[in-house]
This record gives sequence, C-alpha cells and structure tokens, in this order.
Amino acid sequence: MKFDVFSLGEIAKIRYGKNQKNVQSDNGDIPIYGTGGLMGYASRSLYNYPSVLIGRKGTINKVRYVDHPFWTVDTLFYTEVNEELVIPKYLYYLMSLLDLDSYNEGTTIPSLRTETLNRLEFGIPDLDYQEKVLSMLEPIDKKIKLNNEVNKNLVA
Repeated sequence: MKFDVFSLGEIAKIRYGKNQKNVQSDNGDIPIYGTGGLMGYASRSLYNYPSVLIGRKGTINKVRYVDHPFWTVDTLFYTEVNEELVIPKYLYYLMSLLDLDSYNEGTTIPSLRTETLNRLEFGIPDLDYQEKVLSMLEPIDKKIKLNNEVNKNLVA
C-alpha cells in the first residue's frame, strides 16, 4: 500500500470559529460547539459539511468529528477538508492518534496555532483504502458509543 505524505495544510483548511452571541437561540437546532463540547444551539450554521473540530484554546487534545451543520465558537477550529485527498472521518481518526498537548504553545491556557497545525504531516493512502479502514473502525465506534450509553443508564 502506497501512502503519500501531506501536511494538514495541504489536505484541509483550518478555520476559526466565531462568537455565537448573534446566532444563539432557544429555538435553534444547529449545535454550537466549544472546546468543552456542546454549548447550545444556533439559528444558523457556520459550516455545513463534514469536519474535524480541533481545540484552539483550553481543551486542545480532544478532536471531534461532525457530519452535520454546526457552529463553533472562537476557541475551536473547524476544518474544510479536501475530500479529493482524504475522507473527513479518516482525517478525524488520524488526528485522534496525535498528542496535541505536545504542540501546546500557550503559557497559562493550552493553545494551538494554525501555523503549527498546518505543518503536521500524515501518510495518506488512496480513497479506496481509507474507505476500507473506515468500514472496520466505524462498527467498533458504534459499539463503544452504545456501551457508553448503556453505562450511563446503569448509573442513573
């Protein structure tokens, strides 16, 4: 299997989240994400395509994958993935393997910069191989999620 090496900046554009004050709504149905997770709901989205979310300030070592319209606040990056090179969910799994804390550039608050992230390098196989890997990982993820939900109900 041949893997081509790409920097993150070559396979995805890293975008900044925005302040949610003008879009946050009790009647909204678009999730607003921050580094700590779901923060509320918005009346409109910031981005509508699958994306890998990366902490910019605060919790920087937990990437998240979303495949629905969303809004991110300014402490969380989102990615516009070049799907001709990499499947967004595959990129999520690759990013999950990294210890992003080791790239921390903050002194008091953990922080990441786009310049640093853009230089990260990944071996990327062809799209067919990525699909095969995902077909093995996704069922396992679904089982883990189901087990976590069962465990939450047992505690309650």
